[in-house]
Amino acid sequence: MASDSDYDIFDYNSSQDPFDIDYQIDRFELRQYLKLKKSKEKLKKSSCPISLKALKSQPKLVKVNCMNDKITRQAEQKSFRSDRFLKKSKIFECDEKFHVKSTILSNPLSTYLSKQSIDVQSNVSSSSSKIFEVEHFQSFSNFRRHFYRINHRKIKSSLQDHPSIDMTDIRLAPINESVQKDFMKRLNENTSYFPDLVYHGTKLNNIESILRYGFLIPNQVHPSNSKAPTIVSANGQAFGSGIYSSHSAVYSLSYVNATNTLLGCAAIPKRDNVGKIERSHGNILVLSHVSQIIPLFLIDFKYLDTLNMNYPCFNEVKQSKIYNKNKIKKLVIISRKYLRKVLKYMNDEVRKNNRYQVRSFEFFN
Repeated sequence: MASDSDYDIFDYNSSQDPFDIDYQIDRFELRQYLKLKKSKEKLKKSSCPISLKALKSQPKLVKVNCMNDKITRQAEQKSFRSDRFLKKSKIFECDEKFHVKSTILSNPLSTYLSKQSIDVQSNVSSSSSKIFEVEHFQSFSNFRRHFYRINHRKIKSSLQDHPSIDMTDIRLAPINESVQKDFMKRLNENTSYFPDLVYHGTKLNNIESILRYGFLIPNQVHPSNSKAPTIVSANGQAFGSGIYSSHSAVYSLSYVNATNTLLGCAAIPKRDNVGKIERSHGNILVLSHVSQIIPLFLIDFKYLDTLNMNYPCFNEVKQSKIYNKNKIKKLVIISRKYLRKVLKYMNDEVRKNNRYQVRSFEFFN
């Protein structure tokens, strides 16, 4: 194959003027440009396949057949940024029960802005609201109402740091009356400090036991309730024996299993002479006695992504039926007189001979 340098020896001589050739090339390029421009105009006109006379006489056909109008109608369905702030706030069960105005909005952008206002409001009003009055000690329901009114903003914003979780409801925990009495007795003895808001994540089956007997310390007998079972630690005891809870709801989610319900609790931690909380390790709070903590609320949530599986929330009626079915029956005490009759019947030789008879067979030749 010849190289480019080999073609330099050829000289093409033409009788046509070179300026005329350039002129023809320019005219060709101009015609191509005009054709391309006309084709683009045809494409634009084809988006509305109606003649100009029909468009002038019947303007209603424009909205039906024009492609550009269909595109604008789809764009009108989208909400503007100003409309995003008009979303209704979530109403939880505890808000209706205690007549508390909800501050959490259903829109993610609005919830972020509401969280900023919640942090400011809680710092201003918490110190003035955390004061005990006589009515707060009269009954457990009064205490729980006062506790929710103070901490409802913190509870509602507790899971907002997790982007793939949406809080669906905050319900009252149906706690046993004996557990309520033990906690109120402890509360009356410690009136200097307001109880802390903590969270506890556990299995679905354990929630029924906690609501019935309260929190239990592993490998220890309940001090006041003989019917309470003795449990074994499932997640270890890194900071010693006791009841483990957390100030962070997101941290407690790692211990939730087979349920979409988290426990919101009130805790009365032990303090030293200065007022510093004992057995506090970061977000983890360890309590040494069963009456120092009580579940108050059932926090229901759901996962918004596909990486986590959603489980059913705690249902009191359904779980109580399961508990009654799996309840261990009491041992039946058999009298000695009845046992003697059974042993005598089993050792009866005549009965044995009648039961296992020996049969003889004669063989014939």
